[in-house]
Amino acid sequence: MERFIDMTRNFAAALLLAFALVWAPLNANAGMAAATVKSAEELKEAGATAPPIDTLGRSSPRGLVEGFLSAIAKEDFDKASQYLDVSKYPEKQRVKKGAALAKDLQKIVDTDGWLYPGSMLSSAREGRIDDTDTDEYKSDVIGQIKSGGKTIDIRVELKTDSDGNPIWLVSESTLNEVPALVSRNTGSSPLINKILPSSLIETKWGGAPAGHWIAVIFLMVASYATAWFLVMGLGAIVKKYWTRKCSISGVHVMDTLRLPLSLYAAVWIFGFSAMALGFSIIVRQHVGQMNVVVAWTAIALFTWRLIDIVTDATQKRIGSNGRFTGFSSILYFFRRFIKIGFSILVLFIVLDNFGVDVTAGLAALGIGGIALALGAQKTLENFIGSLAIVIDQPVHIGDYCKIGNSAGTVEDIGMRSTRIRTADKTLITIPNGDLSNQVIENYARRSRFLINKKFSLRYDTRPDQVRKVIENITKILEQEEKVDQGKLPVRFTGFNTDGLVIEIFCYVNTPDNDDFLRIQGDMMLKMLDAIEQSGSYFAIPSQTFLSHGEGGTSAAAHG
Repeated sequence: MERFIDMTRNFAAALLLAFALVWAPLNANAGMAAATVKSAEELKEAGATAPPIDTLGRSSPRGLVEGFLSAIAKEDFDKASQYLDVSKYPEKQRVKKGAALAKDLQKIVDTDGWLYPGSMLSSAREGRIDDTDTDEYKSDVIGQIKSGGKTIDIRVELKTDSDGNPIWLVSESTLNEVPALVSRNTGSSPLINKILPSSLIETKWGGAPAGHWIAVIFLMVASYATAWFLVMGLGAIVKKYWTRKCSISGVHVMDTLRLPLSLYAAVWIFGFSAMALGFSIIVRQHVGQMNVVVAWTAIALFTWRLIDIVTDATQKRIGSNGRFTGFSSILYFFRRFIKIGFSILVLFIVLDNFGVDVTAGLAALGIGGIALALGAQKTLENFIGSLAIVIDQPVHIGDYCKIGNSAGTVEDIGMRSTRIRTADKTLITIPNGDLSNQVIENYARRSRFLINKKFSLRYDTRPDQVRKVIENITKILEQEEKVDQGKLPVRFTGFNTDGLVIEIFCYVNTPDNDDFLRIQGDMMLKMLDAIEQSGSYFAIPSQTFLSHGEGGTSAAAHG
């Protein structure tokens, strides 16, 4: 029943995610234009010698793909022809020939090809470095076509427009393959079009058949359900041969990792299924962008949970060995550090996938970092202090220590502060910058406890009785196996105002405070018996008062 509830909850989450993935990209053209404007502003800041940004977005391979898809989505094939290298045709025929080639290219990519998601395309003016690139010739690959048992790269080349400005165009060599590919597939239609009613094919949403947008929702849900059952089957096989459980959640490791594994597998299942069914490249490209986001979200979730599992297992092993106990503080600190660092990395990848210029953002962070460092000196001091605590390890989580005027058990060593639980069960938070500069007395680090007691015997105790007391107490210490007696654990040290002073000085070899208190209390009870058996008694503090009466007589009073 619990598994059914868990599956239902995940299924609902996948359904909501599917709607978000489909409908969000329909109005994404404005975002593409914004990305082009950003690139123009950057080149403007770079200096007057930088070539102007192409208004059609052909200044980079990524801009070319986005602009081409935007044109065919609007069925403006005359505009789409401007993204193709049709320079071999006479100038008067270029628009007509280019429009026909754009239609054919869309058909062949719909059925047998794909374009890389935006995050995998270069936003740089020079594109990605290719083995065939030279100073005069630069090319890049934006997708592939698989037909007739061979794979053809959809290649783009850096050309110049009529004004001599560099622009990217789909290469002539790729376009030369298109007519043959189209003629080979003449009469065939995508599998999805054979399944859907004609009304959903003829109705267009965002340049693609409405039925494709609807079908993609069901394909997403089906992909996730398939992935979930596959991961469940894999989990059952793994559980049969490996019974490892995660003590954080108390369930099997595969159950802990089921959600991220299912999400990641669903992305691949959806991708292959969408291509096999022949979904429109417009639908696949928009959803492909979101698939990248889902994939990285799954990777991030998988990494987070895997870090928890590994640190938990490591901590458990360290605790069972009883060695390197201070490593737990380092372990928990770097677990947080790695999680935050990886989350920032995934955030940058997701932002880059949506066309946000991460490089410019990092540069802005570098400049803003200086101002931040000046305005957040205390925060940086605490962070550096936390590093010093982790490296030097003056305290560990679980240690009982005294810091300044505060004493308690260390509950957590964070990146900014350390928390201590006092004996009154209050929580004290100490900034790590202050903690690293304070004197820390760590009671948990001692390997043994000192017993240093002094008591007085009455002055009327005879010397033989004193010797007997020392002898009996020494035997008591010798009989306790955890007592490190030293050379002279019991000694007669002299006289005071109350009586004869006996001193006990020895160590109890135990790191446990409760064990020490038990041993000390037991031995002191035995010492009371030993003193009584020797015929002596403890000295009772007293004072003598002298008073002068009438006639010069005096009287003494004791108290």
